[in-house]
Amino acid sequence: MQPLGWIEPNEAILSSRWATKYFGKEDAIGEVLKYEGQEYRVTAIMEDLPSNTDLPFDLLVSYITIKKEKDESGWNGIWSDDQCYFTLRSGSSISDVEVRIPAFISKYFGDTSRNQDNKTFIMQPFSEVHFDERFGNYNYNTISNSQLNALTIIGIFLLLTACINFINLTTAEAVKRSKEVGIRKSLGSTRSQLMLQFLGETTLITLVSILLSLVVAEIGLAFINTFLDLPLALNFGSDVALWVFLVSTLVVVSLLSGIYPSIVVSGFNPISALKNQISANHSTGFNLRRGLVGMQFFISQLLIIGTIVLITQMNFLKTKELGFKKEAIITVPIPEEESPTEDGSSKMRTLRNDLMNIAGVEATSLSSTPPSSGSVSSTDFQIEGGDQHYATQVKQVDGNYFDLYGIEFLAGAGLTDADTAQSFVVNERFTQVIGLSDPQEIIGKRIKMWGKSLPVSGVVKNFHTVSLQDPLEATIMLNRIRGYRTLSIKLNPQSVQPSLKEVQRKWEQAYPEFIYSYEFLEDEIREFYEAEAKMSVMLTVFTSMAIFIGCLGLFGLTVFMANQKTKEIGVRKVLGASVENILLLFSREFIRLILIGFVLAAPVGWYFSTKYLEQFAYKISIGPSVFIVGLGSTFLIAFITVGYRSIKAAMINPATSLRSE
Repeated sequence: MQPLGWIEPNEAILSSRWATKYFGKEDAIGEVLKYEGQEYRVTAIMEDLPSNTDLPFDLLVSYITIKKEKDESGWNGIWSDDQCYFTLRSGSSISDVEVRIPAFISKYFGDTSRNQDNKTFIMQPFSEVHFDERFGNYNYNTISNSQLNALTIIGIFLLLTACINFINLTTAEAVKRSKEVGIRKSLGSTRSQLMLQFLGETTLITLVSILLSLVVAEIGLAFINTFLDLPLALNFGSDVALWVFLVSTLVVVSLLSGIYPSIVVSGFNPISALKNQISANHSTGFNLRRGLVGMQFFISQLLIIGTIVLITQMNFLKTKELGFKKEAIITVPIPEEESPTEDGSSKMRTLRNDLMNIAGVEATSLSSTPPSSGSVSSTDFQIEGGDQHYATQVKQVDGNYFDLYGIEFLAGAGLTDADTAQSFVVNERFTQVIGLSDPQEIIGKRIKMWGKSLPVSGVVKNFHTVSLQDPLEATIMLNRIRGYRTLSIKLNPQSVQPSLKEVQRKWEQAYPEFIYSYEFLEDEIREFYEAEAKMSVMLTVFTSMAIFIGCLGLFGLTVFMANQKTKEIGVRKVLGASVENILLLFSREFIRLILIGFVLAAPVGWYFSTKYLEQFAYKISIGPSVFIVGLGSTFLIAFITVGYRSIKAAMINPATSLRSE
């Protein structure tokens, strides 16, 4: 088996999976495969990479095959899928290399003082590829450490909310066990023995809860994996981290939820307990209970505010105008590169024109990418006669591109349908970058880029070339058949399915050796925000869980309060109190705690929501309505939770209430 440092062109390494798929055997060394019009000889077979890799490759081809093409453009033009890897010498650090970068730039790009386009080189540790959203990875699936931390904190909040519930309900009901404690102490039980008993009960409850949660998790993974597109599994036999987590959760949750109730209950005076003189306030630690319920409201309102902000931002991203049409447009890959020919013949152009004969096809266009794409080509340019360098994105498009996507012109005209560039079309941002206020001023000026000097023939309105996380950039568009990789097709919305079948038939006639695929442009754009969409769903679920847990606790406390205040309610009603007065008796404590929780949650929610929105160049503003809705939702949920039991207690016959004790 040959090592990975090939020196010969047209050599390839296949994954075991692909070797079996395409050659029917794992040992496919020596076989020949055709990829993008070139033949490659298989020189090695590699193990299948795991599903969670950031390098999801099944085919590796020798760099020497494309070295000449890459060397011609050098690093003056950057394609988002091009990466350069290097290893540091033993004992070296990234900072050792970074201090040498200015000399590197000076050597290969000239005097650093003339680095007018502010060219920089950034080194990214390979361990950070999966978590660095600035650049992405080959999976197009990064997640920031901040997102992971946020999910961890939310999980802790949910556990904390459940523990608070347990503490509140256990201490509230402790009065019912006072006689048991009195008897045990009279028979010689020590306080430490009683604490161990109550801690043991809590541990047993926690253990049963963990076992039930594992069953639910195993069932839920089928849905979670589909939703998150992940192969998660509970591997009890081999996953040591899982066992550490479960044991840690058992110990921490048992102590967190059980230690205080065990201290309270075991501390009852045996004489008072046996005489039934343990009052509710004595048993509950009233101020602590207030604080715990207030914390519940704080957590719930914090999650509600975060959910509202996230969902509102997602709706904004979905509805914001992008500067081009995206409805009923599909993109189909062009599998073979073409070069200009003397007679003007072109398979891809013939296919494009042939598709227009389909009744449901309204327009077709060839290009490197659609207007918005996750694949970006960037370079620098100069205005002829000047020394200043500017950065720009580049899109290679045919003459139909602007009409198909409905991109509007501010000045000049579009491009001809030529194989090579005769002129440039730029966006409005381009004119602003070079300091022009009137788009008409740039028409006719010559631009130097990629070794060409061509005039600007038109200026279009700004359109978003990437996700709304990034600001608008200068963009140049030009004819270049060699760069066309995408066929865009606008369909009649009334006849999409028949048109799709006919498009596939014609495409397969043109490229019978390749596998046909297509994607709706709206789906491609939606994928830009897939992580945010999934996060909003998860946060909504987590918030609902926190609210549900909180409601259970509130209902339990309301029941306890109703039982403890039965005689008081009867006395108040005999003295003329109305149902409204009784309801206020139950509600005013919760109202006070909700307001305290809101006062704490609002600034924290504003801070974290603002930090989250900072990653978007285009975002919503956080106004008072977010907090009003959050507070109103909490009030509504609390009143629904306590309302039924409170009304039932308020409506009871006072005679019955007075006989209850």
